[in-house]
Amino acid sequence: MRARRSSLLMSLVILATPLWVFSQVKVPAAQISPVPGSARAGHAQQPQQEPCWKQVGISQATMEQQRTIQQESRAQVEAVCRDASLSDQQKREQIQEIRKSEQEQLTGLIPAQQREELKQCQMARANSHPAPAHRPAAVHTGPCGG
Repeated sequence: MRARRSSLLMSLVILATPLWVFSQVKVPAAQISPVPGSARAGHAQQPQQEPCWKQVGISQATMEQQRTIQQESRAQVEAVCRDASLSDQQKREQIQEIRKSEQEQLTGLIPAQQREELKQCQMARANSHPAPAHRPAAVHTGPCGG
């Protein structure tokens, strides 16, 4: 009886191992090609819209530069938050300076008219999509979580 259980257990392990291994493999979304005529569950298939930034005449290089500025600012804020030698007041002041610098850089990157057109396009698209499923209200805790 014991040998039979052991044999059954080994069989289950052998059968389950490939499932576990394949569940760990990550395939980038770019490599997954959709089946023609199919749509993601719950989403109607629509033709791909041109991005708002492209519609208003902003270059891809400019958008990448904006993304880089935002990522660098985020990294600086995270570093300030991790700095245990700073008081909460000092952290707030440094984060305020980082945000101010970020805004100055972003303001100089995209002309005011294009920024406004981009904002309007993004708002129009957000309003044209159905409301997402109900999510609990986010609690604002500040940049350092406190």
